[in-house]
Amino acid sequence: MFYTHRSNHLEVLADRLAELLRRPPRAPLAREVVVVQSNGMARWLALRLADRLGVCANVSWRFPATFLWEMSRAVLRQLPPASTFDKAVLVWRTMALLRTLEKAPRFDPLLAYLGDGQDDFRRHELAYRIADCFDQYLIYRPDWIGKWEAGEEDHWQAELWRRLAQGGETHRVRVQERFSVALAGGDFDRCRLPERVAIVGVAAMPPLYLDLLARLARYMDVHWFLLDPCREYWGDIRAERDIARLGEEIDPDEAYLAVGNPLLASLGKQGRDFLDLLLAYPRVEWDGFVEPAGDTVLHVLQADILHLRERGGDDCPPLPLRPDDRSVRIHVCHGPMREVEVLHDQLLALFETWRDLRPSDVLVMTPDIATYGPLIEAVFDGVPRERRIPFSVADQGIRAENPLVEAFFELLDLGGGRFDAAQVLGLLDMPAMRRRFGLTEDDLECVRRWVRDVEIRWGIDAGTKSAWGLPATAEHTWRAGLDRLLLGYALPGGGRDLYGDILPYDEVEGGEAQALGHLQSFAEALFGLDARLREHRSLAEWATELGSVLDRFFDPREREENELQLIRSTLETLKSNVELAKFDERVTLAVVKAALRSQLNTVESQSGRFLSGGVTCCAMVPMRSIPFAVVCLLGMNDDAYPRPRRPVDFDLMAGRFRRGDRSRRHDDRYLFLETLLSARRCLYLSYVGQSIRDNSPLPSSVLVGELLDTVDRSFERAGGGRASEQLITRHPLQSFSRRYFNGNGDLFSYAREWVEASRQAGRGEREAAPLLDVELPEPEPALRTVTLEGLARFFKNPARWLLRERLGIRPERGAEALETREPFVLDGLENYRLVGQMLELHRDRRPAAEIEKIMRASGALPHGQVGECVFAQAQGRVMRFAGRLGRVLAGQGAEWVNIDVVLGEFRLTDRLTGLTPTGWVGYRLAGMKAADYLNLWLHHLVLNVVAPTGVARQSHWVAEDRDVILNPVAEPERQLRALLELYWRGSQRLVHFFPKSALAYIERFRKEQDADKALWSARKAWEGDGYREGSAEGDDAYYRLAFRDTDPLDTEFVELAEAVFDPLFACVREETEG
Repeated sequence: MFYTHRSNHLEVLADRLAELLRRPPRAPLAREVVVVQSNGMARWLALRLADRLGVCANVSWRFPATFLWEMSRAVLRQLPPASTFDKAVLVWRTMALLRTLEKAPRFDPLLAYLGDGQDDFRRHELAYRIADCFDQYLIYRPDWIGKWEAGEEDHWQAELWRRLAQGGETHRVRVQERFSVALAGGDFDRCRLPERVAIVGVAAMPPLYLDLLARLARYMDVHWFLLDPCREYWGDIRAERDIARLGEEIDPDEAYLAVGNPLLASLGKQGRDFLDLLLAYPRVEWDGFVEPAGDTVLHVLQADILHLRERGGDDCPPLPLRPDDRSVRIHVCHGPMREVEVLHDQLLALFETWRDLRPSDVLVMTPDIATYGPLIEAVFDGVPRERRIPFSVADQGIRAENPLVEAFFELLDLGGGRFDAAQVLGLLDMPAMRRRFGLTEDDLECVRRWVRDVEIRWGIDAGTKSAWGLPATAEHTWRAGLDRLLLGYALPGGGRDLYGDILPYDEVEGGEAQALGHLQSFAEALFGLDARLREHRSLAEWATELGSVLDRFFDPREREENELQLIRSTLETLKSNVELAKFDERVTLAVVKAALRSQLNTVESQSGRFLSGGVTCCAMVPMRSIPFAVVCLLGMNDDAYPRPRRPVDFDLMAGRFRRGDRSRRHDDRYLFLETLLSARRCLYLSYVGQSIRDNSPLPSSVLVGELLDTVDRSFERAGGGRASEQLITRHPLQSFSRRYFNGNGDLFSYAREWVEASRQAGRGEREAAPLLDVELPEPEPALRTVTLEGLARFFKNPARWLLRERLGIRPERGAEALETREPFVLDGLENYRLVGQMLELHRDRRPAAEIEKIMRASGALPHGQVGECVFAQAQGRVMRFAGRLGRVLAGQGAEWVNIDVVLGEFRLTDRLTGLTPTGWVGYRLAGMKAADYLNLWLHHLVLNVVAPTGVARQSHWVAEDRDVILNPVAEPERQLRALLELYWRGSQRLVHFFPKSALAYIERFRKEQDADKALWSARKAWEGDGYREGSAEGDDAYYRLAFRDTDPLDTEFVELAEAVFDPLFACVREETEG
């Protein structure tokens, strides 16, 4: 017997099912069969039945297609467990068939796409889409299948199908025909059928499936628990736009067409068509409709749908809208992150208002869970303990919920790939892979430093580059870098000596050698894998090979083993499908990866995170009309919902729509209607309705607009205006906006941490202030002992020294990203390093050819002729500079002395190098900078204080653009003591000394004796010229943090510039252009 149980509340249907299950079947051990559309619905039903019956056990949960196939096998007996026309099998059969297509006019579109047929990945992708269309035809167009097999129609799809079906294998249409005949004749063992089956929460089903269920109802009880939004007959209602479209051709009144309820007419097309199909079958009906209890906007909308009322006319006038009605809320934000932040605060307010509301009573859904899932986790997990709301995020997909699956695909992506440094080291972020090769998380930073220092960019070796059609150069490859690392540990070369054309890397020491050994093992395993992944294999061989990859590269623990088992089981499924399709072609890895991804995507996420006790966050899945007290929909943007879906060009169903067909757009519209009916106390909607760039309005989903239009028709505001405006709250761009903390009832925040930020919001409203406006306590006396190098580091950037050494603040950006492309043009810093290394090798009397080999081995030069040009240009600079330097610092003749100078409370220690009989000599192959002047001045003062025997008390700095010679200093102790006092002052507060700007001030002032012009030059150095990036001294991260928006070029700046640089220039004997 066919029974239908209708209600507008799923709880009523679940309780009705519980009453049915209280009556045990005749067979004491028989399992109850319940057909649902999703695992989430099955979990909710299980919990509800357990609550009503005390326990929910011995229930077999089935999806509709699976249930009908099992019933077909039970009746026909000879059917195999799987069909060769199952979509997963049909893909491989179609792929094999596409390879054998002859040249014929009807196949021209396929042959044009396939080209020469050598690209098996392209052929697989086409086969997948064709199989998807055929799978839909089997369900929704069985009449087409019959015609094609009878020889009718001559297009390429009909011919392909005839070739696929010519073997006589059983497919769904043939099975259903035989199934129908068997059910009509009754010639089968009825004991193999269950006594009864319950179908719950399924709001749409292909007409053929519905017909088979009606036939099954002759031999067993079929109970259909149907969520029906309206108790009246609503098969004739049409949306206003549809009636307007038909009005030109027919009279709607004569055709008995009416709007009824505008929301039901517009959103309910899918349910309306299905109900019309269902009404054609004889059945026993039971109705259990529930009148919405309440007069809120939400309950009135639900009641109007239930009674098919069109509110707003004379028959059903609009109702007054209460000012305190919060049953439907719409929040307009500037982006997804703000949507989630607003949601968290609004939920806290609901929990405070409704004390009986629990987190488990709240459902959050979004059409784009991939975007919103991580944001929900970040916001809900990132709040203090007292504001934390328990939650779970479901439906993120197999790959998102199983990180090892994604790591496995990243590993496979290396096959035939570039093997770039970031891609390879990214694999080691996965703990299971690190464990397999004995590496720890602490080793990763060391490994990244090695890879960066030895200039590993991409490619295993020169052969990899050849495979990409590039010159076979070994520089910047993994082999070259690893050779440098291993040789450097065994045979250090000081960065100067080549061994077999390899330049050893000397920075691997002590216990790091073990990590290097593990890195070598990991790299060799990857290199061996690359060769194996480039081969062509059969699918069975690939399944075996990929299974061994799992064992070779992963060492799972606990839950990770389940993730790897998921991959193994998917590989076995793939292997079984190929065997069933009799597909023995040898394919590339690209085909296997695509098939594996597709197969994994068919595995529905486990329902463990769904309804797990806290706020449930999930995707908007059709037919998941589970009731909650509060239902929240995020991301209801114009371009996001209803979700767009463009069918393939050759999908014949796309242009020939029939009643009962599934449509993504109609699914989403009906899901929105079900969501509206499932909310018991509050419906919460939010969307990105304001541009984050210019605050311009952005449209919401058309469904939100239809809901607001219905509210405007159905309600009136006491003060006039549109009723929907009361439902909408527009939020500021920032969560710390003052509007959240000024007592506005609609805008509020529970985040105490933003209170102070809100007070300081608006830069123009407060006077700018530096980071520190008071002095720090005196540092430890140990800081009075300073090295010459440390003192030079202080004067190079006093703000950086204070923030780092005293406050432990390092505002630099995160770890530098690994380079993944070989250098083509050297930037300024790379050029500086290159000529610096070449200069030292030249002074070591190395020939130019050897220097070039060392530079190439170090990875400092671009490849090929570009590198030759760069080297020739750099060599010219080195030769010119070395000639000038040789006149001052002949050979390696410089000496050094240890210094230990006590000046009052300060002690200065270090090694003074660069000493010659004519004085101290310093050099740098670059233009003269402020830091060079300071370095020269500090060394000159120390030289004059120490006055070593046999060394003149003058200093000489050789820069690329000039030579600077300093005369002996009178009272050097006093000068050095003044600089040490400035150092001590800078250890307690921010001093306004900025070397580049100070030098610009002094140079201009000495030239023109005009303080205003000198300060203008200093400001130009501080702010930059606006053309060259990095030309502004004030852009330094430490200066920006320390001085913020203040103007530090004040009187103190002028005084310090003069105090530091005036004595220096007073000692300049000679300054000549280089």
